[in-house]
Amino acid sequence: MKQTQDDLNAETLRGIGDRIRALRTGKGLTLSALSKQSQVSVAMLSHIERGRTSPSIKVLDRLRIALGVPLADFFSDAEPRTGEQNVVTRRHKRPVLYFDAVGLTKELLSPERNSELEFFLLKLDPGGNSGPEPFHRIGEKCGMVLAGRFELMIGEHYHELETGDAFQFDSSQPHSFRNLADTETQIIWVIRSREFG
Repeated sequence: MKQTQDDLNAETLRGIGDRIRALRTGKGLTLSALSKQSQVSVAMLSHIERGRTSPSIKVLDRLRIALGVPLADFFSDAEPRTGEQNVVTRRHKRPVLYFDAVGLTKELLSPERNSELEFFLLKLDPGGNSGPEPFHRIGEKCGMVLAGRFELMIGEHYHELETGDAFQFDSSQPHSFRNLADTETQIIWVIRSREFG
């Protein structure tokens, strides 16, 4: 029987919760300790770990920083990868995170885990965006619009990008983005983080 999008979303939620719990317990942290470090409430963390709540991008970023891991660690189990898996990510095996509340899907393209370089395919629904709060992290971000049109805000500057346009910026500056097209916008998104590696 074919899985529905709701089934895939529920499976993704359970997977994220399981991985956050494994990362937390692997570092010897209680829910309370992780809550304090990440500024995410104990109740919210508990719901996330049990797969009952979908974390926002901002919450995942706070957890990533508190746990000292790259975002890629939330996509799949940190099992040893061998042979081709260290070099290639096959199209049908891309780990995916769904952020339905903001109309964003992130597909992990990077085969290498625990690297300072992370490579994603972002898909933005019409009206989709990065969420209500701008992001910032130590490092750089760059990418290219594969299809559609989107607005990238960096600091106080707004940039409209269309298919084929590329960008690169210091990601310690507050930044956010939103889809300007009436159709799905797809963006190759690369993060080089100096916090890990």
